[in-house]
Amino acid sequence: MYSNKSQEGVFIGLFALSTLIVISLVVGFASNRVTDLLSGQGQVTAGKQSYWLSFSGIEIAAINRFAGIAAGTNTYSLNNGLITVIGETSADPFNGANRTNVITSTGSIADGVRKIKYTLGSSTEYALFFDGGAGDFVDIGTINSKMEMEVDEGVITYVDGGAQADFSISFWIKPDYNNMNEDYGVIIAANNCTDAGDCNNERGIIIGLLKASGFLRIWHPSSNETDFATALSADSWHHVAYTRSAANPNLGVGTMYLNGALLGTDNPDNSWFRSAASGETWFLGTEIDAGNTKSENYAGCLDEVAIWRKALDLAEIQTLYIQGQSFDIATHMSTNLVAYWDFDNSGNDGSSNGFASTVSGAIYTGY
Repeated sequence: MYSNKSQEGVFIGLFALSTLIVISLVVGFASNRVTDLLSGQGQVTAGKQSYWLSFSGIEIAAINRFAGIAAGTNTYSLNNGLITVIGETSADPFNGANRTNVITSTGSIADGVRKIKYTLGSSTEYALFFDGGAGDFVDIGTINSKMEMEVDEGVITYVDGGAQADFSISFWIKPDYNNMNEDYGVIIAANNCTDAGDCNNERGIIIGLLKASGFLRIWHPSSNETDFATALSADSWHHVAYTRSAANPNLGVGTMYLNGALLGTDNPDNSWFRSAASGETWFLGTEIDAGNTKSENYAGCLDEVAIWRKALDLAEIQTLYIQGQSFDIATHMSTNLVAYWDFDNSGNDGSSNGFASTVSGAIYTGY
């Protein structure tokens, strides 16, 4: 009996030992699985967080407008991670400068790192950029035959058709004051010139920007100029429109609008666009002084230049502003439209009247 009891004890001991070994193995295996699971879960969490950080870097770049941010590396440090945004530039300009068209954003946290790369396509909307030098200008003198005026019984009329010589000019600008080399930059100028004479006499119209104040200024004869005391910032696009009624040469009223709102009026006196034989010149981005010397050159972007043989009303001007630079003027505001240059990689006249412009020096740029 004693011998049998001993054998039972041995078996019980062996069974207990094997049970402990099995339990130990199970616990060890489970522990490793839990450890692996926790490690994997940590990697997943870190991966998700680093992904969202990299995505946030793309959002930051988008808020700053991709093409406008500086090339190179921009770093943003957070409490729980790091965002690194690298911008690469192309030679396809944006607002006159090389644009950043490839963005790589990296999010880093703990042992998680994720990258997102965003590549911009080429621009579909273009404008002209003037660097402020004398070589950047646009000759629009082909419209002179259509805009030529004469005085008939006290009323200024168009030679072509005899209609009362009302007119409107509309354009978008984004100025670059730092690169204007003189006190002001001329945006559009219609001058009555001779090689030896002073082009500032009996000029039709000149619209420009004062460098120091950013105010719009309009010139007629040299003794008649008007400043509009609202500064145009260099970091934004602005819509400008000027209209004039010529019912009475001595009582004509010119009206200036900025971003769809009335800015002020001026008295154009008896200025008008004379004949081509008298040396009438039409330019964008520069003025012509005596001896056909270009001066007061504009610096910045210019777009969507349109000229009508009528005085636009406030609703039409607000439409031009609200619809923006992509608005098709030739389709939607064609009545009495003389010429329309959208400068979408071409100096062609979109009005179908055939008054093509000649672009010199100025470059086409996305915006």
